Parts: sequence; structure tokens; C-alpha cells
Amino acid sequence: MITVMINDGALNISKKILIVDDDPDIVLFLSTLLQDNGFSTIDAPNGQIGLEKVKSENPDLVLLDLMMPQKSGISMLEDLKKDNNLKMIPVIMVTGVSAETGIDLRSFFDRSLNGDKDGGLLRHEGFLEKPLDPQKVIRMLKKVLKL
Repeated sequence: MITVMINDGALNISKKILIVDDDPDIVLFLSTLLQDNGFSTIDAPNGQIGLEKVKSENPDLVLLDLMMPQKSGISMLEDLKKDNNLKMIPVIMVTGVSAETGIDLRSFFDRSLNGDKDGGLLRHEGFLEKPLDPQKVIRMLKKVLKL
């Protein structure tokens, strides 16, 4: 599905973003921010439902939380990258784990990407840390989606 919006006579194709996060406040914040900036959004409360929605909704990009019940973001990311029909969908990781635990997730992902013998099962296009900066979120989405 493509959403077409007409603004001042200009044709603008809205990109569909899937937000996968178990925190309803984060989902509301991101949905509002993205919709206010011309994106359409769908959401899922965990990685299992997120994977189902990727398959049924075919989003242009996934914003994916790391720590969730039922299926973690890392597990969902691995499943996405194993599937030839889904592996090209860009994923931006979103988490508050670094701030809460002191764990350097950037280094973890860099090491995983460089040493991944399976061809990039943890490959992602970006990484955002909570609390989220609205301008950083929009800049990263535009960069990844080449807008």
C-alpha cells in the first residue's frame, strides 16, 4: 500500500514505518513524531507480532527496540536478515539498554557485524538511544530512506 499525500500541489509519497516496542509511551511518541513529519506508521508490541506485521504490511523501514517480551529485538532482527524476502528492509535499533546498564551496544553490534559468518544477521542501518531526540530520529530516517 502506498499513501499519497498532496501538499501545495506537490506529490509526496509517504513512507510506512513499523515501530516495534513494548513501551506504549515510546510507540505514541514515535508515531506522533513520524506522522507529524509525513510518515505513516504501524506498530507492534513485541518481536513476534513485529515479524508478522513486516510480512503482512511490507514497511519501508523498521524501528526496533532491543528488549521486549516474547521475542527480543535481536531475535527479530536475526529472523528478518535470514529471510530473503525481508532482509533488505532497513532496520534502526532503538534502545535504552546502554543508558540503563552501561553496556556499549554499539561495540557489540560492530563486533557482531564484523565477525558474523552468516552474512550480517545483525546488520542494521542505524542505532538510536533512549531518551530519543526527535531531530535525530527524523534525520536518521531521512538518511536511511534517502529522502
